[in-house]
Amino acid sequence: MEVTPNPSDVQTLHEAEKRFRSAFDASGIGMALLTLDLRFMQVNPALTRLLGWTAEELLHGEGVSAISHPDDMAARWTSFAELLAGEADSYYRADRRYLHADGHVIWGATTLTLIRDDDGQPLYAMGQLEDITARKHAEQRAERRAAQQSAVVRLSQVALEEQDFGSLADATVATITDILDVSVAALARCGSGAAPLQHVSGATGSDVAGRGAASLDERHALLTLDAGEPVIVCDSSAEARFDAGGLAARGLASGVTVRVAGEGHEPFGVLGMYAARARAFDEDDIAFLRSVANVLTGAVRRLAAERGMRHQALHDPLTHLPNRALLLDRLRHGLARGRREGRWLAVLHLDVDDFKNVNDAFGHAAGDDLLRELAPRLSEALRPSDTLARFSGDEFAIVCDGLDDATESATIAQRLLRVVERPFEVAGVEVQATASIGIALAEPGAAAGAEELLRDADVAVHRAKAGGHGTYEIFDERMRAETLERVALTKDLRRAIEDGGLRLVYQPIVSFHDRRVVGVEALTRWTHPDWGDVPPDRFIPLAEQHGLIGALGRWVLHEALDQLVRWERAGLARPDLTVSVNVSRVQLGSAALGDEVLAALSLRELAPNRLIVEVTESAVMDDPETARATLAALHQRGVRLALDDFGVGQSSLACLLELPLDVLKLDRGFITSLATSRESAAIVRAVADMARTLRFPVVAEGIETAAQEQVVEALGCDLGQGFLYARPVDPEALPAVVADLDAALGRPAARAA
Repeated sequence: MEVTPNPSDVQTLHEAEKRFRSAFDASGIGMALLTLDLRFMQVNPALTRLLGWTAEELLHGEGVSAISHPDDMAARWTSFAELLAGEADSYYRADRRYLHADGHVIWGATTLTLIRDDDGQPLYAMGQLEDITARKHAEQRAERRAAQQSAVVRLSQVALEEQDFGSLADATVATITDILDVSVAALARCGSGAAPLQHVSGATGSDVAGRGAASLDERHALLTLDAGEPVIVCDSSAEARFDAGGLAARGLASGVTVRVAGEGHEPFGVLGMYAARARAFDEDDIAFLRSVANVLTGAVRRLAAERGMRHQALHDPLTHLPNRALLLDRLRHGLARGRREGRWLAVLHLDVDDFKNVNDAFGHAAGDDLLRELAPRLSEALRPSDTLARFSGDEFAIVCDGLDDATESATIAQRLLRVVERPFEVAGVEVQATASIGIALAEPGAAAGAEELLRDADVAVHRAKAGGHGTYEIFDERMRAETLERVALTKDLRRAIEDGGLRLVYQPIVSFHDRRVVGVEALTRWTHPDWGDVPPDRFIPLAEQHGLIGALGRWVLHEALDQLVRWERAGLARPDLTVSVNVSRVQLGSAALGDEVLAALSLRELAPNRLIVEVTESAVMDDPETARATLAALHQRGVRLALDDFGVGQSSLACLLELPLDVLKLDRGFITSLATSRESAAIVRAVADMARTLRFPVVAEGIETAAQEQVVEALGCDLGQGFLYARPVDPEALPAVVADLDAALGRPAARAA
C-alpha cells in the first residue's frame, strides 16, 4: 500500500536540510560529504580554502586519494575499512597529512563519520578537517629540539670519556647526519696558514663519517674561518659569496658551516653539514650545530689540558726535558728491548762541576740560565734515539740503548764533556764549566733493573768527581762492592739511631787565660758489631744522603744536654761548663730547629748559654736565608753560636760580619802547618786580631804539641782543643779527665817541662 507523506513531515525535512546546508557552508572547519569510495560529494568553502583546490576540482577529482600525503594513504584506508566493517565506532579521529594545491603539506585533525540508513547499512561519510599544521610544526620542532639537546648531552658525555679525538669526531658527524637529516657532515682542522684543511673525522681513514661521501667544501670552510660566524648556504646554485661549484659537483645544494674554537685564540677548525636538496636551516638547526662545535671545543681544550698535565708530570719545568719518572719508563722499555735484540744499554749520570759556585757568584737566576742553555747542547751531542732527562739541580741523566758494544758509551760521554766545556755567558760574564759523568752498563741479556742502573751511575759519577773535574767513570765490580757495603751500612746506621747503638764522647776545650777547662764538645761515635769503629766522616755523609741526619742531630742534642744534667746532679761539673754540639746543613735548613733547641733546654731547666751550637760555613751557605734566621733566633734567646772549620770556605769573612757569632773555631789545618808555613801563622794572627775587634774568642783546634799551644796563644787565640789536652773520652771518664787537666793547666812550669 502506498503511503502518502505527511506534508508537515516533508516541510520539517526540508527545513532540517536547509539548516544543515547553511551550517555546512558557514562552518569555519573544512567539511565534506564522501562516497563510500572516498570521493567528494559535497565540500564547504572552508575546505577549499584550506586545501587551495576549488570545489569543482575536488568534486570531479580522484577524491581523498588526490589530496592525501602518500605516506598516510595506507593508514587512512585501513581505518576507513575498519569503520565500514563495523569493527570500530561510527566515526574515527586521526591526524593526517594533506597536500595543498601548491604542493606544501598540511596537517589536519580528521574526523570521519559514517552515515547509515535505518537498516544500519552505510550510505556515505561526512568528514571534518581542522588545520593543525601550526600545532604539529610546534610539536615536531619541540621533539626535534629535545632530540638535539639529548644528542648534545650524549656527545658531551662521550667527549668527557673519549681519549681518542678521532673517535669523538666520528660520533659527532654521525649524530649530525641523524639528527638534522642531512647527506654529509664533516669536521676539518685548520692547517698551517689559511689552507689546506685536514679532515680529522672518519675511523677508517675517510674524512667523512655518517651518510655521504663528500668532505667539507674548502671555500665554504675558509669563508667560515674568516667570518667567525655560521655561513649558511640555502641554494648552492644561487650562492654569490664564494664559488660553490665544488658543492654542486658533489650533488650538494645547501649547507651550514660553523667555526670550532681551539686551545687559544686560533680556531681548531670547521664543522659542517650539507643536504642534497635546497633547504632552509632554522635557528634550532644552527644552534644545534654550534652546540656540537662547543662540545668539540671543550674536548680539544680538555685533551690539551690533560696533555699539558701529563707533560708537566713527566718533564722538568726549567729545561722541559723528561724528568726522572719519564726517564725510568723509557729506561725500562730500553732494557726490555735490549734483552730481546741482544744490544747494550748505557745510563750516563752527568753532574756539572762546582755548579754551586755559579749560584753563589751570580745568583740562582743565572744558574737557571746556564742549565737552560746547557740542555739543548747536551741534546745535540746525543743520538735521536737517546733520552736526556734532568733530575734536579745540575744533575742530568741519559739513556742510550741499542749500543753495539760498551765502548760506544765512552764515546758519547766524551762528546758530552766537550759540549759542556764550551764557554757560557752568564750574567754578562763568560763562564767556563766542566762536568763529571758516571756510566752504568747493561750488557745484552742482562737482568739489571732500571733503579739499579741509575744507582750505579750515581756511584760512578761520585767516583769521577773524586778523581778530578771533566772526567767520566764506568761503574765496575769494585764500585758495586762499595755500593753494597754502603747500602748495608746505611741500613745498620738507621737501626743504630733508632735502637741506641750510637754513643757520645766528649773532648775538653781549655781557656788560655783562665788556665782551666771551660767547655766540652760532644762527638758521635759508632761501633758496628761486625766492622768495628766506623769513623764519623764515613757515617755522617751517609746520614745526610739518606735522610737520617735530622734524627741523628736530635739524638745528639738531647743526649748531650741529658749528660750535662747528669754531671751537675752528680756534682761532677761546674755550673759554667758549656757543651758544644754540631748542627748539620740539613738541620740548619729547617725552620723548626730554633724551637727544638729551645724546647730541649727548657725541658731540662738549663740556661741557654750552657749550649754552644757549632755550624760550618758550608752549612750556612746551603740555605743562607733560613740559616741566618734560625741562628739569629737562637742567639737572641741566649744560645751561643760557633763557626766551625773557619778558613776552608770562600766567604768566611762575610760569615763573620753577617752571622751573630759568639765563638770562632780555626780549622785544624792551620794549626798543623804552623811549623812549616809562615803563611799559616800570619793567617792565625790576622784572624785572632779580627775576632778581637769583633769581640768573640777564637778556638785553635787540633793542638797536639806544647809548641803549637805556645804559638797559637802568642798569636792571639783564646781557647784550645786537641790531643795535647785530651782525646775524646766517654762521659763517665770525663770528670776525672777535667780535674786532672785543670790541675795540669794550673802548673804551666810543670807542663812546659
